[in-house]
Amino acid sequence: MELVFQEQKQEYLCRILCDTVTQEQTADVVIPDSIPDADRVVDAFGTLLVRSEECSADSAQVTGSVPVGAICVDEGGTPYCVKTEIPFSVRRDFPQQENDCYMQCRCILKSVDARLLNSRKVLIRVGIACTVQVFSPRIQTQYHISEPAKTLQLQRREIPMRLPMGVGDRSFSVNEELDLPEGKNSITRLLKCLYRPKITEQRMVGSKAVFKGELLVHALYEDTEQKLCTWQWNVPFSQYAEMERELDEGDLQTFLTLTSVETEPDSQFESRRLLLSAGLLAQCLTMGIRNVNTISDAYCTDAELTPQWEEWEMDGLLDRQTYRETATYEGEQEADGIVDAWLYRDEIEKKRNGMQMELAIPMSCNVLYYDSEGNLQGKTLHPTAKLSTELAESAACEVSEVTEGDLYCSASRQQLTLRVPLDITVDCTAKQQFKAVCGGKIEPFEEKNDHKPAVILRRTDAADSVWEIAKQFHTPVQEILSANQLEEETVPEGTLLLIPV
Repeated sequence: MELVFQEQKQEYLCRILCDTVTQEQTADVVIPDSIPDADRVVDAFGTLLVRSEECSADSAQVTGSVPVGAICVDEGGTPYCVKTEIPFSVRRDFPQQENDCYMQCRCILKSVDARLLNSRKVLIRVGIACTVQVFSPRIQTQYHISEPAKTLQLQRREIPMRLPMGVGDRSFSVNEELDLPEGKNSITRLLKCLYRPKITEQRMVGSKAVFKGELLVHALYEDTEQKLCTWQWNVPFSQYAEMERELDEGDLQTFLTLTSVETEPDSQFESRRLLLSAGLLAQCLTMGIRNVNTISDAYCTDAELTPQWEEWEMDGLLDRQTYRETATYEGEQEADGIVDAWLYRDEIEKKRNGMQMELAIPMSCNVLYYDSEGNLQGKTLHPTAKLSTELAESAACEVSEVTEGDLYCSASRQQLTLRVPLDITVDCTAKQQFKAVCGGKIEPFEEKNDHKPAVILRRTDAADSVWEIAKQFHTPVQEILSANQLEEETVPEGTLLLIPV
């Protein structure tokens, strides 16, 4: 006789690819004839833009560019800026072909630096890290019997798994007029603008991922008194992305990427207003808890059951924690005053030490300052934040998000000091192995003339489970528990058990 189970479908998203690709790209910039020879380079900057994302049946590809610039100083100490754009492309193949998949990417600009090749040419170099994630829909069948026969003994197992349940994205634009506050002199030359988007609030509402955020716009300019000044604006926005299904109970995580950006003064000469036009892409991922119900073993008390098995694995999120750390730097450097500073985050460094995973978040900060003689200079500082988290041997962890707070940078006659607070979100994941009974054959016992006892006395040689003992003697688990007044299903070594058969 065939043992037939009822089937229940469990839908989720399986992450089939998560890979980080790093690149270094360079570009030569020729200084225009209308600009004097460069004496030195004091600053370099850039903004990473993702232009396109393509996901096919066997690969994922990201293309983009980094508009970059270098601030040079001529022999008379006058600063000016030269600019160019550096393209990049990242491609990763899948382990196997997928008919339906969803792609998300997180690209960061790790570093920007520049140097003079000669007085008329500047070499600009950028470091890029692009993490590509690809999800594919999966349907896992779970087997169960709502009302099993009394002679059928089932060992049930329920494991809560935090799984990717839905993805969605939204492209939108931010257009704003950015006014200088009262007390700030007008802009005569805009030397650079840098940008950093961040999420301030997010939640699921039915099938919509609703989020709020702001785009930080940081400007370095020369004012009407020929002084270098900085100012920054926080431009708020509120948007939503449509998800595939209603996921009110899911944990939402939204990643923002710039796709285009341009900022320019509203007049050719003195200006008190910048015109901002930016395109952003929001990529949303929802994690939800789903109970995986399995029958991990089965037997019959009145017949011989030969079970059929099904095995699979699921990659679930065990834990998500946010740590608050501070990246710091103190170094000997003669400086008289800070003009500007901008931070770039490098790749995460991991090191396992027993049950601890040690994480380091290295950064580079391009600092523009005046030395003791009043000359404009530039230096790259390298602050680092460190933390550790407990991690099971079979688990893995990754930093899913780093949010920078307000950057503090100061100078003295002998020292440069830098501090930046960080919110670091760490995800711990693990692959859970499952083996479940999905069917079987039931055959009657062979008839024997031997006298069958009603009760058996058995002493355990080692710590054993009541289930294994009951299965051996084809006896219900509950009868052994009742006969021996047991509450725990693990029996200590040396226990004398009364086994009804």
